[in-house]
Amino acid sequence: MEIPQQILAFIDVKYLPVVTVTVTLLSLLPKLLAPLITALDAHDKHFVRKPLERLKALRSSVAKNPDLSHYLETAIEQEAFRIASGVNTSRAKMEFLLTLNKDGTWTKQQLRSVCRHLEVQDDASKPKLIIRGVDKLVAYWSISASTSFALLGAAAFALMTAQNTLVSFLTGASVFGLCIMFARFLLSDYIHYKIARRAQAALANQQNNA
Repeated sequence: MEIPQQILAFIDVKYLPVVTVTVTLLSLLPKLLAPLITALDAHDKHFVRKPLERLKALRSSVAKNPDLSHYLETAIEQEAFRIASGVNTSRAKMEFLLTLNKDGTWTKQQLRSVCRHLEVQDDASKPKLIIRGVDKLVAYWSISASTSFALLGAAAFALMTAQNTLVSFLTGASVFGLCIMFARFLLSDYIHYKIARRAQAALANQQNNA
């Protein structure tokens, strides 16, 4: 990939090799990622789906045992649910999440967030969506901490960019990117909390319309 002359005019000559290598690596990125994508496809075929195929094979071999057949049917349903949603959980929690998903507006990531707040209490046969005060406290702490890290990264980026060198710009951009990634990681508790609150409202609406 060639660098346009207009861009070269703004780049200091001593940084030209670094920029050239960076542009070349970016142009080769799709080819470099192709083997990784192939490996992921093979992992999905031979590892992710293999337990489901084994359960199906076992089911056909124990047709004369009704209890075992029923157990395997349940296991197959749970394994299929795990593959589809990414949530590895009990049958009761699976049925809870499927009930929630009846309106078709929930993503796999959101169902995982809801499952974090599902509990089966000793005096109940079905799981309940429970949000405690400590969950709210952690959620609002996470949004505060993530905002602080994002602002810290933006300030570092602004200070380094003000030095008017390519190295300081790239360093500042890297620091800013790392701060944003860490801020997003910290924000996950708040996101889980908000999704759980949305699930509570959706379940209440389903009960009112029933």
